[in-house]
Amino acid sequence: MENSKRVIFNKKYWKGWSSGWNIFSILAVVVALVENLLVASSESVDNGPYRIFLLIFIFYLLFVYLVGYFFSSRVKFYSGHFAQLNISLGILLCVQDLLTEKFGTLALPYFVSFAQILEQMRYDALLLLESTISSLVLWLISFVIGALIGVVLGILLGRYRQFNYWSFPYLKVIGIIPAAAWMPLTMVVFPNSFLAEVFLIVLSVWFPVAFMTIGGVQGILPTYFEAAYTLGFSEHRIIQKIVIPGALPNIFIGIFTSLGLSFTMLVISEMIGAKVGLGWYINWAKSTGNYSQLYGAIVIMALLFSIIFALINKIQEKVLRWRQMAS
Repeated sequence: MENSKRVIFNKKYWKGWSSGWNIFSILAVVVALVENLLVASSESVDNGPYRIFLLIFIFYLLFVYLVGYFFSSRVKFYSGHFAQLNISLGILLCVQDLLTEKFGTLALPYFVSFAQILEQMRYDALLLLESTISSLVLWLISFVIGALIGVVLGILLGRYRQFNYWSFPYLKVIGIIPAAAWMPLTMVVFPNSFLAEVFLIVLSVWFPVAFMTIGGVQGILPTYFEAAYTLGFSEHRIIQKIVIPGALPNIFIGIFTSLGLSFTMLVISEMIGAKVGLGWYINWAKSTGNYSQLYGAIVIMALLFSIIFALINKIQEKVLRWRQMAS
């Protein structure tokens, strides 16, 4: 029942299934591979990793198409929606390869082909892996701390008038100041760069979460609290059973809002004193003028952001599944 309602809801916004679009998406990536194989390069590039990537992409699209067509309606639903987007990706890969590596219309060092980016990523694989793990650990610790602080402050500010009266004016002033503006102070206050980086990322996260949580708590209908008092709920039980569930939709909006801010601050903070990390790697690549390295780090950050965004979205779907049932 729940899955069927979800499909009905998504059909308003998702493109329908089409065998033609799926086949064209496969052909678009095949054309990109054939173009890379047949057109002579004007630059010295190892196209091996790029061609492996294209082959994996082709087999993935073919696999998804066949599974969706013969076996799984859910896979069919998703492959139908993304088919046209995959066509555009295939065309984009072909065009950028021709303009950069093949014809040199967009010249080095500022413009590089995706093949050159993958070649550089393979060359720096260990360093990129170490930097990715370092950045991911730093981001996870900081984001969790910032989100928890934001939720707790949001509940206190939204629920208790006296706390709101004395705290909100000060917190509002602190919250609207960009986290990057605190960088000179963090260099003096904190004993090492890691704690300074955590502090800056926490600052970029807590205010959006707290602000949205306040709105969620204050938006709960008074009748819920009246019913809770009638049933003899303690304040702790009211927070647990009414305030937190009622504010959850707004809490997730705050989390999604702060997600992009936290990644921006991650890159900036790792430039101030870190010896490893994607932000440090980008700064190092910029100082040496190696734009293949810079774009490689950006690709990794884009993938990380997309994966984390999808995971949080799945968590939201599970936690707020009652909204889909109600619709």
